[in-house]
Amino acid sequence: MEYVNEQSTSSVTSDNRKVIVFNILNAAATQLEELHGISDAGAGKNLMHLTPTRDSEFISTGAHQTPLTTLPNPTQLTLQGLLANGGISPAVLTRSLLAYFNSLGYVIKFRSYNFGVLKPTGKPSDWINCCVHYGGENAADSDQTRMHLQRELQQQAISGHISVVAECGVGGTTFSTLWLRLLTGLTISPAGSTKDSNKLAKKSAILRDLELEYRLLQSDFNPETLLSNPRFHDEIQAAIYTLMSHWPANLRLPRFAGGMMFVAPLIAALQRNDAAMTNKMPMQGNIDTTRWVCGDGVDIAPVLRLLPSSWTFRVNRTHFAKSRFSCLQVFEQGIVVEGCGFGGLLVLAEELGITQENIISVLENACEQHIKQSTAAQDSNAA
Repeated sequence: MEYVNEQSTSSVTSDNRKVIVFNILNAAATQLEELHGISDAGAGKNLMHLTPTRDSEFISTGAHQTPLTTLPNPTQLTLQGLLANGGISPAVLTRSLLAYFNSLGYVIKFRSYNFGVLKPTGKPSDWINCCVHYGGENAADSDQTRMHLQRELQQQAISGHISVVAECGVGGTTFSTLWLRLLTGLTISPAGSTKDSNKLAKKSAILRDLELEYRLLQSDFNPETLLSNPRFHDEIQAAIYTLMSHWPANLRLPRFAGGMMFVAPLIAALQRNDAAMTNKMPMQGNIDTTRWVCGDGVDIAPVLRLLPSSWTFRVNRTHFAKSRFSCLQVFEQGIVVEGCGFGGLLVLAEELGITQENIISVLENACEQHIKQSTAAQDSNAA
């Protein structure tokens, strides 16, 4: 489904460097039933497959269009529109930064690629120039990567746009941790949105079982073995690995705003012992994420050493500790780590010269508006 806002179209600049295309890959690791209820990022037990769809809807339209119809009382899911851990959804913050970029004269385009999850719906906000949703619940994943994701990103590179690739892969950090363990030989702690000790213990047990299961099939790291079994990967890893394996050497890569979800498949593609593919690889690449990914003494150096020297791992500098909103302060506590390309947009904002004060102001205004709207909706439903 494609939406084009005529009002926004009339203001398109001829400078392609002033066009920001926000691409988000959506998926949920529903193939492992034991992951339900473990992630703090999901909408709730047996509902995590709805989170990617709803987040893309919120970023593009400002509201969740897909209802949580299976809940007895959906309004009890969160307080004031916040996550259960007290943080605000990164989707709210991603939306606010994209809107702010538009206010500075950038043309904003939105693309979602939906792997096994519902396609987002709803008319996009007026400040989004063009919005296209690909794939869907029953779409063929391999066709979507080849026909839509590769085509779109290559065209964006040819056009000279600022191309950002984000992800909303609920449950997928379990798979990315598995890949990183196999790549490094280290017992890397479970990545993800939760700090709950019980949930982390369950994640560790799942990872241990998956690694043992994999070792029965393969002694060393082999992406083909991982990608041939849905118990060892999610569709975002498959998409990124395939994308990088077929990227033309003469095209600039997009900005990868996916943190650990992207690091593993990127390293896997870059390390393939295939001379033809190696010769096709571009010389430079960037992975942009939040600095909270590296928080609490987490040592990601062994992982980053696997990236070629021409690649850069960049994190934001903006600090949320002095924000007047506790839902932003929790980011500094590592309770909310990343999501929906928020870290990548923070890095982009800083690169464009936007000050920390302006960034915090934009995010606080978004929090205030979201909390007011959510509280009003809950009061209305209660009445």
